[in-house]
Amino acid sequence: MIDYSKQESDIFGVHFGRLNIDEDFDDWSALKEEVDASECNYIRVKIKNPKGPQLDNLFSLAPKVHLLEILRVYRSEDLSVTPFENAHSDLIIEKVNDANKDILGQFILDTYDDVPFGNYTPAHIQERFPANKQLLGIIEFFKENYAGKDKDKVAYLYFNQDKKPLGCVVSDYFDDGKGDSGTYSYYVGVARDERNKGIQYKVVNFIKFFIAERGYRFLDGSTRLSNLYSARTMEKNGCKCIRYDWVYLLEK
Repeated sequence: MIDYSKQESDIFGVHFGRLNIDEDFDDWSALKEEVDASECNYIRVKIKNPKGPQLDNLFSLAPKVHLLEILRVYRSEDLSVTPFENAHSDLIIEKVNDANKDILGQFILDTYDDVPFGNYTPAHIQERFPANKQLLGIIEFFKENYAGKDKDKVAYLYFNQDKKPLGCVVSDYFDDGKGDSGTYSYYVGVARDERNKGIQYKVVNFIKFFIAERGYRFLDGSTRLSNLYSARTMEKNGCKCIRYDWVYLLEK
């Protein structure tokens, strides 16, 4: 379950991993063994809609467990049956690959506003992982994993007709084989001088199109509790909050 993140490990100078836990997960003893055996000194954990017992089990995985962020997760209407407009026809859109992934990296560097790990990151973790290295770690992770190597991990860049970068999105496709399918957007960015001009709405609107083209159903995306602007954009695109994801850092 634990994915070793080489890019972040190289930047941080420690073994760093990532772990996602579903809300119905229950094999905590096996996960504890995996954490203990892992070479990772620090593991970023995202747990979906945790209940009390799950948090108790989570806190038993490592000597130190730190809350980093709480995410509000939104879901669109079923895009396979719900009509929606094309609101992005004036944009030039490029799928990220090896040729343009550095443009994606620079754009994220220019547009990322928050503490990358999360707004609740403890002071001693901030000292151990300075914000600039946190952001570089995320950028290198995206460039390595969302530039065409995996068909289920995609990123897009949005330009105006003069090829000025306006926005970006980084997303995972998901399909459980039982009808729950779509994309989960990890990052949606808009150029600083283009904010409050409807660009984010257009970015999210395009995501609906590449979901529908693949025959999938839902657009999922998360916003930090503090990011009311992005929350309003998701709601404007017909999305509703379906759960809260909590992000922690295990320190072994």
